[in-house]
Amino acid sequence: MAHDLELVPSHRNGSLPELFDTAKMPPDDRLRLLRDAIGGAAVPVEIEHHVGPDEVSARGAGRRLGTLSILMVRTTPFTVRRTVRLARADSKPSIVVELQLGGRRSVVQGNRRTLLSRGDLILLDCSQPYLSTSLDRNNQLSVRIPRPGLALTDEALTRVAGLCLGSPNPVANLAATYLRQLVGDHRLATEADLDVFEAPTIELIRAVVASQLGDGAPDLEPMENTLALRIMEFARQHLTDPDLTATKIARAHNISVRHLYTTLSRSGVVLGEWIRVRRLEGCRRELARSAATGRTISAVAHGWGFGDPTHFSRTFREAFGMSPREWRALHQDKHRAHLTETCAQTAHQADADRHSVAS
Repeated sequence: MAHDLELVPSHRNGSLPELFDTAKMPPDDRLRLLRDAIGGAAVPVEIEHHVGPDEVSARGAGRRLGTLSILMVRTTPFTVRRTVRLARADSKPSIVVELQLGGRRSVVQGNRRTLLSRGDLILLDCSQPYLSTSLDRNNQLSVRIPRPGLALTDEALTRVAGLCLGSPNPVANLAATYLRQLVGDHRLATEADLDVFEAPTIELIRAVVASQLGDGAPDLEPMENTLALRIMEFARQHLTDPDLTATKIARAHNISVRHLYTTLSRSGVVLGEWIRVRRLEGCRRELARSAATGRTISAVAHGWGFGDPTHFSRTFREAFGMSPREWRALHQDKHRAHLTETCAQTAHQADADRHSVAS
């Protein structure tokens, strides 16, 4: 159940479909249910409840936004352990950003111990063990992001993982407000393609990281302060250019390639990885649409800067767990089902109209 994230939304969960409610389960099944749900929508963990089986209460809601997974849980107090074994067994490195919606939690990762209260954010590196202990009834929102999607350097991730990103950081406050709005407005549950929120969510989390890191150089000129943003915007606008390279980007900004990499490293950006992930996302969206337009897979890949079809197929499968052909076939089935339903509705309406005229 936790892997599908396609259940019917309810207004009490805002835009998120409900995944589980322990009130509907026998006490002996509640621990397994919560562990499996968190493992499916966030990352595999071990869980220890602070109350007896009969008193365990947990509700969860969540959904996917492209490559992101969102999970909101309300629980009685419990402890979550991401053990060394679980961290090492994870073949797809990811980052979890957690927003504390209510209650208090103690989180330990590496040599950092952080106390979270309502409105605080924390970023956790899922390739490393961590311990999270709720001190009272807990209400939290978790966003799992594939590590390549954030394109953070090892150094940048190490510097921010396990830190409380709270009220002293205005960008973190903005991100917290955005996430609450994203999951709290039930009208968003009716949006046909929520993937549009994937890119801005990732970029906002990146902005939180960049603001937390700072650049350590307050005396830089204003143009230099905005250079990283201008570089990223240029790259975003030229993602479909197969000749997009660091050299081309540097030339467009009248800087050296070395200066370009130095500038991006201050924000924790790995340029090649950032470009690759966003090109793959563009291909994924267009392949879903090509199920209706009939555009070939190779044409879509070439249009997003992938010159080698074999390399593209392998990279796509590594990123999304299925081949481009399988992904498009999935959406062709959905497109055919939609057409069938539309035709049936049209025919039904035509019959009703004829009956009305005949009457």
